[in-house]
Amino acid sequence: MSTSIRESAMVSPFFVFFLVHANIVGVGILGFQRTIVAHAGYDAWISLLLAGASIHLIIWMLYFMLNAGGHDLFSLHELCFGKWLGKLMSFVVLIYVWMAAFLILRSYVSIVKQFIFPLMHTWSTTLIILLLILYIVAGGFRTVTGVCFFGVVIPAILMLPLFLFPFEYARPNNLFPMFSHSFTALFASAKDAVINYMGFELLFFYYPFIKRAAHSQKWAHAGVLFSTLLYVAVAIVTFLMFSHGELDKIIWPTLTMLKIVEIPILQRLEFIVISLWLFVILPNICLNLWGVIRGMKQIFGISQFRALLLLLVSLAMGSYLLKGTTPLLMALHFYGKVSIVFIFGYIPLLFLLFLLWGKKRSTTQYQTPGAETEKAR
Repeated sequence: MSTSIRESAMVSPFFVFFLVHANIVGVGILGFQRTIVAHAGYDAWISLLLAGASIHLIIWMLYFMLNAGGHDLFSLHELCFGKWLGKLMSFVVLIYVWMAAFLILRSYVSIVKQFIFPLMHTWSTTLIILLLILYIVAGGFRTVTGVCFFGVVIPAILMLPLFLFPFEYARPNNLFPMFSHSFTALFASAKDAVINYMGFELLFFYYPFIKRAAHSQKWAHAGVLFSTLLYVAVAIVTFLMFSHGELDKIIWPTLTMLKIVEIPILQRLEFIVISLWLFVILPNICLNLWGVIRGMKQIFGISQFRALLLLLVSLAMGSYLLKGTTPLLMALHFYGKVSIVFIFGYIPLLFLLFLLWGKKRSTTQYQTPGAETEKAR
């Protein structure tokens, strides 16, 4: 299976930075601090660096496989597993990607309900967001890329008060003594931190839509590096603000920090931040759903618009059925474990299988003339 994408549907390699960074930094940055301090305490910023370094290695494997064959995840699966088993493996990955979109959506709706509209029904907020998603994803990959661009630029403005105002209440002693935890503890914390880097693996889906795709690798690494530094900076500011005991009781530390900001004409800055944070989660959800509908077209031959409508209905139903914060946190915890298996188990396994026989098959299968031409969005 090979596809040729129209150039008008492609984006420049530079945009991979925004695609990667926008899909890594989502709703997770609002509450990742409490999880990573469980094992490494306030040395957890080191764990974030370790987690970021491991993602660079996985991205190198990913580009090695994609550059060697010039295809996507579906083609890789067929090369390594054969036609039918390859389709089955692709379908399992699509469920994983759908799950990411659903949990991001449900987490954001939960935040809106907790901080802004505690009496509002979950379904009404969900419906408004789903209509936005329908408009964006139906516009195709370039529209989704544009949303990813603004999903990086607009939140950058929000970071300024986050880093400036809390320093008035900072307690530098919280960070000391540094380097007091063992490597085992740091490793365990890094394992918890990895879930915050999920989303870069969608490169498997949109790689064929990048012009001179092999040249985009440096932008993918730049996106991960920038995300890592942002996570470290937010973590350190949080550690300066809260003690370990306080942090254990706060579900969304980043938003809680913003509550201390007092501006004469604006008493609740977090209202604005949560509202604008919609620009951060939209790229996450849209890119994941775009990946799923493209996969459904590749596997089942379903038109992308029909697949999109089907997915939106499933998201609405899932959001309605998953009630309360505790089930949501349990679902996020489960997804975290699945993500670790996928990133550090499945992708290296696929890389090994590709080296053993997939690469040889790709040189004969993908350079034949008359490859299937797809009119992609």
